[in-house]
Amino acid sequence: MRLIVVEAAGVGYAVYMGSLRLAQAVSPRLVTRYREMTATEQLEWDGRLPSTIHAFAITAATLYLFLLSPVFAAGAVGDSPFVLRTSPLSDAALGFSLGYFSTDLLLLVLYYPSFGGPEMAVHHLAALASGQAHAYTLALLATECTTPFVNLRFLLDKGGWRDHPAYTVNGMALLISWIVGRLVLFLIFFYHVFHHLGEFHLITPLSRWLIYLVPPTLFVLNAFWFTKILKGALKLMFGPHRKWQGGSNMAATAAAPAGPSAGRGEEKKER
Repeated sequence: MRLIVVEAAGVGYAVYMGSLRLAQAVSPRLVTRYREMTATEQLEWDGRLPSTIHAFAITAATLYLFLLSPVFAAGAVGDSPFVLRTSPLSDAALGFSLGYFSTDLLLLVLYYPSFGGPEMAVHHLAALASGQAHAYTLALLATECTTPFVNLRFLLDKGGWRDHPAYTVNGMALLISWIVGRLVLFLIFFYHVFHHLGEFHLITPLSRWLIYLVPPTLFVLNAFWFTKILKGALKLMFGPHRKWQGGSNMAATAAAPAGPSAGRGEEKKER
């Protein structure tokens, strides 16, 4: 493992724990309902901040690498096979995610099932299974782009703003981002892998089998969670609605997309 990966993993751990402590210190002062939550709900609430930071960081890195950097471009200069292409930024991005998912998985085990169920354990273990073929690993991590919407849904719900228009807007944004980032992106991924199978003899058998097994597993999980999000979206669009009346209208009456955050599972956690 390259040194930069180890260093970035350390940064991922530090960012996770630092942002978790920050959320624990600031939330009671800023959100009245935080003090009324159970210890389990507070733990889940606090975990949303590191989850969101990781999602923004890895999404920004992958967008740059795939859209602006020549590393994974189809017409990249050089004769390096696609599955062997790397860069310092791809190493750092994977290391940062390694630190994040390792820490989150540890907390999941320590606080099970409050911090997430078995589906989240599978999600995290799959995400940790990265090595060669950086482009494919990063493509899978790009699906974390949906996480901020899932986290915001949770915060609006638990914070007492379920009837606020922002809750509806965020719910629809979650639905659209899920379709694009966790379903369509996987279909493009599978298509690309199929057309580069001729290069797979260049990577280790373990890496090959991880590519064969991990993406389909994640796709099944994403499809499962999508059914829940879609049901919530349909209730949101066609169910009864109540007008937002500021702080006085705190009852959670409007249905909304239910689903995970890429870091906690369903409403108990994909966070």
